[in-house]
Amino acid sequence: MTRMGWVTAIALILGSQVLAEETPWAAGAHFVLSLPQSDFANLSKDGEGLGGKVLYRPNLSRHFALRADLAYISYGEKRKSMTDASYGYYLMQIRNESFQMTLGPQLSMPLGAITVYAAPMGGLYVYRTVVSIPALYYYYGWPAAETTSSLSRWGWNVNGGLLIDVGIGPVFDLQFKYQKIAKAVQSKIENVTTESDATDFYIGVGVLFYLKKKY
Repeated sequence: MTRMGWVTAIALILGSQVLAEETPWAAGAHFVLSLPQSDFANLSKDGEGLGGKVLYRPNLSRHFALRADLAYISYGEKRKSMTDASYGYYLMQIRNESFQMTLGPQLSMPLGAITVYAAPMGGLYVYRTVVSIPALYYYYGWPAAETTSSLSRWGWNVNGGLLIDVGIGPVFDLQFKYQKIAKAVQSKIENVTTESDATDFYIGVGVLFYLKKKY
C-alpha cells in the first residue's frame, strides 16, 4: 500500500472511531452578564455570574436538540448607613441574587465551522435579597446579622447564539437572551404593593463539549 493509501486508511479508521464514540449529549459552561431593563433596572444593577447548559440531540441530529439551562447571577451589593436608638450608626449591606432554571427546544443551522442556533425557553426564576449588618456578626453571629427574602416566578426567554468550532475539541459558545419574568418587580407606595414584569438582556460567553462514550 502506498503512503497516501496508509494515510487515507488511518484517517478513515480514526473518523469512524470518533463517530462511534459520539453520544447525543452535550454540556457547556459560560460566564454571564445580565443587563436589567425598565422597572427591573431601577431595583438592580447589572449582574454577573455563571451558567451551564445541557443538550440532548435525538439521533445525533445537527438541527434539533432538547436543552436545559441553569444560571446564577449576582446583581452586586449596595451599602446604606442606618441609625438606631440602641446601636447608633451602623452599616447595612444589601445583595441581590438570581437562580434561573429553563427548558426548551433548540434549532440549529450548521454553516461550516459556525453553527447558528435559536431557542425559545421557559422555566423558574428565583430572586433572593440578602440583607446583612456586619457589626452584628461580632456580637450575635450569622442568624441575627443576616436576613434573606426570596421571590419565585415563572418566566420565558428567546435566545440565539453562535457555536464556533476552531478544531480543538470543545466549541466556543456565544449566546444572547431576552428574558421576561412575570410579576418579579414589586413596588410599595403608601402600603399599596404593585407588581410588574421584569425584563433583561443576558449575554453568555463560554464553551460547549460534545460528550463521548468511554469503553
